Amino acid sequence: MPAKANAFGEVRAEQDHDVLKNSFYEWQDYKSLFESTDRFIVVGRRGTGKSALTFRLQRDWYERKYTTIVIAPKEEEMIGLRPIANLFGNSVSRIRAGIKIAWRYAMLMEMGLVLLDHYKARHDLEARRFLHEKITFWRSYGSTSVERLRTCVKAVLKDVDLEEERIADLANLLSINRISDEIIAVVQATGRKFVILIDRLDEGYEPDSVGIGLVDGIIYGLDELRLALGSDIRVLVFVRDNIFRAIQVEDKDFSRNLEAQVLRLHWDQQELFYMVAKRIRNIFNITLESDVKTWNSITSNELHGREGFKRCLKLTLYRPRDVIALLNTAYYQAQRQQRTTLIQEDFAHSAKHISQTRYDDLGKEYESVIPGVGLLTGAFTNGSAKISWTDASQKIEPVMLDPNQREEVVQNFKILRTPDEAIKSLYGIGFFGIYDKQSGNYIFSHDGKSPSRTFGEADFLMIHPCYWAAMNIGQDGITQEDAEEIYDEYEITIASQGSEQRSKLLGQLISQLNSIPVGLDSAHDFEDWCKRAIEIAFARQLSNIQLRGNLSAVQRRDIIGTNEATGGFWRKIKDDYNTRQVIFEVKNYESIGIDEYRQVHSYLGREYGSLAFIICRDKQGAVSKGRELEAFREFYQKGCVIVKLTADFLVTTLSKLRSPEKFDAGSNLLDRILDTHVRIYASGQSDVVSRKAANRPNKK
Repeated sequence: MPAKANAFGEVRAEQDHDVLKNSFYEWQDYKSLFESTDRFIVVGRRGTGKSALTFRLQRDWYERKYTTIVIAPKEEEMIGLRPIANLFGNSVSRIRAGIKIAWRYAMLMEMGLVLLDHYKARHDLEARRFLHEKITFWRSYGSTSVERLRTCVKAVLKDVDLEEERIADLANLLSINRISDEIIAVVQATGRKFVILIDRLDEGYEPDSVGIGLVDGIIYGLDELRLALGSDIRVLVFVRDNIFRAIQVEDKDFSRNLEAQVLRLHWDQQELFYMVAKRIRNIFNITLESDVKTWNSITSNELHGREGFKRCLKLTLYRPRDVIALLNTAYYQAQRQQRTTLIQEDFAHSAKHISQTRYDDLGKEYESVIPGVGLLTGAFTNGSAKISWTDASQKIEPVMLDPNQREEVVQNFKILRTPDEAIKSLYGIGFFGIYDKQSGNYIFSHDGKSPSRTFGEADFLMIHPCYWAAMNIGQDGITQEDAEEIYDEYEITIASQGSEQRSKLLGQLISQLNSIPVGLDSAHDFEDWCKRAIEIAFARQLSNIQLRGNLSAVQRRDIIGTNEATGGFWRKIKDDYNTRQVIFEVKNYESIGIDEYRQVHSYLGREYGSLAFIICRDKQGAVSKGRELEAFREFYQKGCVIVKLTADFLVTTLSKLRSPEKFDAGSNLLDRILDTHVRIYASGQSDVVSRKAANRPNKK
């Protein structure tokens, strides 16, 4: 190993450009932002990759010949904007109204500066004397865009005394409509394409009306700018989750106006694994193509494979910065002991420090939007990781009844009123997970999303494992499987279709299944229905989905789709099973056995890999003991995995898709089903008795 203290890169992306340049992982959110214009507000918690995205998108759009403007204010610059915001009043709505105009003007002027230095546009600008003069004055106002904005606004408003008049007159004083028209004309004449990236708005941010109004106004100003320039401009503004939540609370119009323009940054286990593997290859000059083998090359046996990486992830909040910090600390520990591989003890050694950092971040990030959050979470220190809803309420109640807290804390507890509402708040920031009986998992939310179902006394909670060490949490009753199966639920906004229409169409498709009788006579109808369901459920993951792709062949696979391996489950089966073409063999009857498994096995090999699916009409999703289980194990021992699915699985997936944020529901369910096949059925176990035994009459 090379002797580097921070082998995997610094925690802050802006200090890590060399690593980012060579090992940036193009995860799904990056692709969405780069290829789509649907959303321009990017929301993420600390360490989710906002600055890394800014760096990479700037480079990629530059290579596409876009003129890129990046604005990432320093702390002192954002603080310096507060007096400008105060010129418009002390309410969020007034500050937003003034800053919106000022920021739009500033961005137009920054575009003007770029055009002024461009040889093709310079002549056009010089011919427009009014615009040329404005841009020249703008350049004289300072060395950065924020400094120029401060100087300009103070100058034009120096003789306007009333706050309302400043807001009303600012657009005319800046001649913003005329300037906008002329900038648009020059841009179109020269054929220039612009990209504006705004990052680090959290620098110097304070959670009061001024701070919220500033960021809110910047977002609205950018929205007006992009609407005015249309396809000639791309705009992205990166906002931290706590600031975004504060805006949602204070700006009652935000949900109606801009909610559909939001993309929340999301990382899942597989994407983090690929990100780490790519960094390992780059830093240690490893040429292995397999991500698993790359990870194994720097870890000891107990940490090998995805399962080993998963154990490391439980110490994090599924964020790149967490994972990189954890790896750097573990790597440093290995260096101290002159080892070339990382072992479990290296990660355990760093767990306390990493956990304390995450716990401190939670308080810093959300104290402004949930005053007293540290008091609420602190009530569970030295306790157990698993806790009933009733016990959690009893721990929180005395904290909420204590009148000797800060005014804003007491006020917040009054607003919450009950411990139940406080628990929901802690769920919303990812501190608590809630046990979901259907999936068998503890579900965590890291996006401020309120629970989507009614919770109450019968529910069980779990404190997120990344806080256990910092809070001295006991792990009584927590199995390794509990910890590994925790997953995070993220809010993904999809605005292409109204929720009412979406639910109606999905409901119609689900109801069609009831009209298809079981049996060979309706086999084609069931195949058609399955193809439609698969096309919807895996729209991004499978392409070129065909029904009975080769009608003239003896081996006629019912449904085939090309695996795009975009991430998660589909990337896993491409890497682990070499499944590029995915087979779904459809049987419109309940009972399947050796003949059906043998038929599917005959299709496998080459581009079809060693994994396929059988869809049937069985009412139970599990592989039952007896001939089903024996058939599965026979071909598993030959190196193939044939996964049983049911029509009810597709119905469940379609039903979940009524909520746009659950667009990956089917893939997540498949991941769990595959794990069950490999972990349980392959060893000869099953939770379900054979069909023959199930139908045998009870003897008394």
